[in-house]
Amino acid sequence: MFNKRLLKEGVLKKLYIPAAVLSSILNSAFTILNAYLLALIVDSIFIKKLGVQSIKNYTIMFLANAALKSFVNFIIEGYIKNCSEDIKEGIRRRTFSLILSSNPYKVKNQKLGETINILTDGIENITPYFSQYIPQAFASFLIPLIICIAAASRDMLSAAIMLITYPIIPFFMRLIGYKSKEVNERQWKKLSILSSHFIEMLQGLSTLKLFGRSNLQEEKVFQISEEYRKSTMDVLKISFLSALVLELSATISTAVLAVNLGLRLVYSKISFLNAFFILILAPEFYIPMRQLGMKFHASLNGQVAIEKIQAIEDSLKDDNSDEMLQMNENIIDINVNNLSFSHDEKETLNNLTFEIHKGEKVAIVGESGSGKTTLVNILSGFLKPQNGMVFINGIDINKIDLKSYFSRLSIVPQFPHIFNMSIEDNVSLGKDKELDRLSYIYEAANIKDFAAQFEYKYDALIGDGEKIEISGGEKQRIAAARVLAKDSDLVILDEPTSALDSETEEMLSNMLRDSLKEKTVLIAAHRLNTIKNADKIMVLKQGRIVEFGSPETLMQHKGMYYEMITSMEGQL
Repeated sequence: MFNKRLLKEGVLKKLYIPAAVLSSILNSAFTILNAYLLALIVDSIFIKKLGVQSIKNYTIMFLANAALKSFVNFIIEGYIKNCSEDIKEGIRRRTFSLILSSNPYKVKNQKLGETINILTDGIENITPYFSQYIPQAFASFLIPLIICIAAASRDMLSAAIMLITYPIIPFFMRLIGYKSKEVNERQWKKLSILSSHFIEMLQGLSTLKLFGRSNLQEEKVFQISEEYRKSTMDVLKISFLSALVLELSATISTAVLAVNLGLRLVYSKISFLNAFFILILAPEFYIPMRQLGMKFHASLNGQVAIEKIQAIEDSLKDDNSDEMLQMNENIIDINVNNLSFSHDEKETLNNLTFEIHKGEKVAIVGESGSGKTTLVNILSGFLKPQNGMVFINGIDINKIDLKSYFSRLSIVPQFPHIFNMSIEDNVSLGKDKELDRLSYIYEAANIKDFAAQFEYKYDALIGDGEKIEISGGEKQRIAAARVLAKDSDLVILDEPTSALDSETEEMLSNMLRDSLKEKTVLIAAHRLNTIKNADKIMVLKQGRIVEFGSPETLMQHKGMYYEMITSMEGQL
């Protein structure tokens, strides 16, 4: 009946479950008291032929009880709804926090459209599960039980009929429930496909238009939308069928009880007061289970959403359950021993062994597919070594807490992300802003002249959708400025100048020579200007190190590196 993960979330909210139980108990008490007072009023007027004055007290009590019931329900339901919102937001914050603190490589591998759908509409579906389904589940058990006990105190046969007919509704609920869950999961899958395709299409819209394929994608979106519409209609059909079956089951059960009471009343086997009291309670006995069947459909979306969230969390969690070591000292040495890595059954790195010491500038060069990016991702902590070992200051990288490692690491990717914030905020990223320090950073990263052209200078808003659009080179300058602002021990430049203007390329080269001269820098690149200030060159070919040494030594050997440099110079 309950999803274990969602129920656990509800238990964490200490008063949520007690409030749901209390609501059911109080509703039962109010319902029974109202039914008995109404039965007394009708019995007094129509059977005992008493005057209106004789039922005055009963009427006042009936109205007061009804008003109190409404007031109590309003308070408790409001509290349960607030708890449901708190639980939902707690799940959302925890999931977002996990994504932000997880291995970026794992996050990158998540399906963007599906993830966005889960973290927006999906999580919203969790609220009805807590605000409607769980309270109704308690009500469907407690209210019939208490009503049956009250009926038994007046007539055991009627209570027995209630107990016998009660299982009919959950029996049909279970039969329809299996089909409902199957159809609901199919609808969710269609929605995920639609979300993923639509977002990916928007991201590549300019490319699609360039090659004249946008109309084809329009037809594809229409086709997926139609499939989602049909799956939604299937869910609604099951929902309507469920409502019909449950309503029919409850009506038949109530009718059986009413016929029994009517026949026994005719033959004076039961008093009118007791018969009418039980007849009033009969619908209230079946209503909670009937409503549970209706709200079961609302709970399915919440259950599917939490299963998807659980899948995201499982995929992002670190596989290493051992206690992780904190990186509390500066990165001095990096030692790689017999490192190998395979991707999709293809060997990307093969038996790499090398050392990088503090302050060294090491450039990794090689043809596309030689393993540069894989090596960078392993040294960045994004990928775990499959075979061999990587030691940071003599500590196995697999045993280092990634959050503490990332605090001492800066990366300039090939395509850095620019946030919808000011230039200054994009550079500082929430760190304390020291004006002298920022002024030096702007100068070193060549941002000063770039920002001077805007009205608000460093407070100018940039990012996707903003009025100010910046080029790839300007993005790289901001990314380089972030490195200087963070002032970390190890800097990794992953193909930072593959498609940049010569001015930005020269800036990065100067920054390596001057601003980062005391830092350990690892550069994955293939352009001459980027690697000219490197202390060591590592040449990769098909995942193997074919050359490793100073640029001068490799040029004297006239091997692969010599050929690459000669070829580049010939193209200039």
